[in-house]
Amino acid sequence: MKSDRHFFKELRFRQLRALVELSRQKTFSAMASALGLSVVSAWRQVRSIEEEFGVQLLVTNGQQVALTEDGRALVEMAQPLVESFLSLRAVFEDRQSKVPRKLTVAAPAGVLSDALPEPVTMFRRKFPNVELRLMDRPSRAAAAALLAGQADIAIVGLTMADELPAAAAIHPLTRYPIHLLCRADHALANAKRITVKQITRYPLVLSSEDTSDRAQVDLTFARAGVLDRLNVAISATRLPLITGYVALGFGVALLAPGMASPPKAKRGQMPIVWRDVSNLFGYEDLVLLQRKGRFELPHIKAFRELVEAAFRTEATVPRDTAPSASEK
Repeated sequence: MKSDRHFFKELRFRQLRALVELSRQKTFSAMASALGLSVVSAWRQVRSIEEEFGVQLLVTNGQQVALTEDGRALVEMAQPLVESFLSLRAVFEDRQSKVPRKLTVAAPAGVLSDALPEPVTMFRRKFPNVELRLMDRPSRAAAAALLAGQADIAIVGLTMADELPAAAAIHPLTRYPIHLLCRADHALANAKRITVKQITRYPLVLSSEDTSDRAQVDLTFARAGVLDRLNVAISATRLPLITGYVALGFGVALLAPGMASPPKAKRGQMPIVWRDVSNLFGYEDLVLLQRKGRFELPHIKAFRELVEAAFRTEATVPRDTAPSASEK
């Protein structure tokens, strides 16, 4: 049996970091590139951990790498240690005021425009010397920016179709029901009952495929066995664009509208009806993500708390303008 002293001599931080990074990158070449290593060196780092613990941590399929059950367990334990160590210098320098304070927040356009103006204004007033940067990204791209170290905070939508990022600490903010949007003269506007299959009869105006609510909508259609029947007339990222084409009669929309309210109809334009169809299509949960295990700098903590407070006091779900839909 190896002594503790020998164990810690053999098991080094860079080896654990390599394993954690491999769990994110999925290939040795991508992991090596992220860490500035050669592929051979990256491979040796992970293999040395397998030798130390006497277990298989991964399996390979061509270029792709998947963790074994033991590998996933070790990553789960090692990740907070790696993240804490990586953030140690930033915390130390922040306390000594050696570097300018920065904060980068990644979030979808709707969150930036509807939910963040008040927290951002309050934060800038309280921390005028912090360099605040906002990144307009769809939910999945915002989460990816956080995990890649390009953002300190990501505010994203998560649905049943999304895999929870193991490397992220999740702070729930609110829940948005999926809504059906259609013109007031559409057959679905006043229908007493709506079914998933019924909606497939009409052209659809949907969020882009890299958004979480679109993934949830597609998952529902797939489970109903009708995904291949969809006539997607338009895919868009901006709510005004979606509502504009719904008003023009291009189709019906399915999305989680967030904090947005139904827009007023323009003169001579048919009003749009918003119906809660969450009993059919579910919800989008809005959450704030941070890297798990990292020390939270005071100004980052302050921003997170401002955002959480804003969602505790805001009415976040738009009112329906028609009775709730229900499945047969």
